[in-house]
Amino acid sequence: MVAIVHHSGNTERIDEILNVAQKRIGHYGFEKTTMSEIAADLNLSKASLYYYFPDKESLWSAVLAKEQKEFFLLMSVRMQEFRDPEKMISEFVILRHEYFTTFLNLTKFRFSDFYQIRPHFRQMIDRLKYLETEQLTGILNRGKKTGVFKIKKVEATARLFLEVLHGLRMIVIRNRPILELTQEDYDLMFEKQKGFVELFIRSIKNK
Repeated sequence: MVAIVHHSGNTERIDEILNVAQKRIGHYGFEKTTMSEIAADLNLSKASLYYYFPDKESLWSAVLAKEQKEFFLLMSVRMQEFRDPEKMISEFVILRHEYFTTFLNLTKFRFSDFYQIRPHFRQMIDRLKYLETEQLTGILNRGKKTGVFKIKKVEATARLFLEVLHGLRMIVIRNRPILELTQEDYDLMFEKQKGFVELFIRSIKNK
């Protein structure tokens, strides 16, 4: 899990910083965004901004952590709206795709940027994988307990499911720069994933 370190309990100011940084980084990218610009957007001195976040990488990580927290909060709320585990899986994939699209738009960077922020990015991805696996495992367990699904190894099945979704996504992305992806590309990712979900549910569903 990423540790966000700052030196104040002023949560309102921190939220304001994160919201402004999110907009600027999302629009200009990580490399082209400077702490001076974010400070100017906030009408803060650069020194005041560094009081809350020691460098751009820690601020960027905090922005991503905020996005991630909001995503899983929304996921938990939406899952509570369904009783049918089949619909829960479908909704899980829909929300996951929407988050991924937002995540890519926010983190759009060139490979040179990636090497600057790789440790932070790796931590975020690992945390995301862990929470996604936990969420999906809960859905599959619910389906198994209610007799809707027949699954022997629930957590392993959840991991495999997520790995296949990732593979289908990478078929579309390949080695293309994120900035070159279009809405048609995102739609194609989702169509491929949706087709797999239909096959997956049929394969684990009790007859």
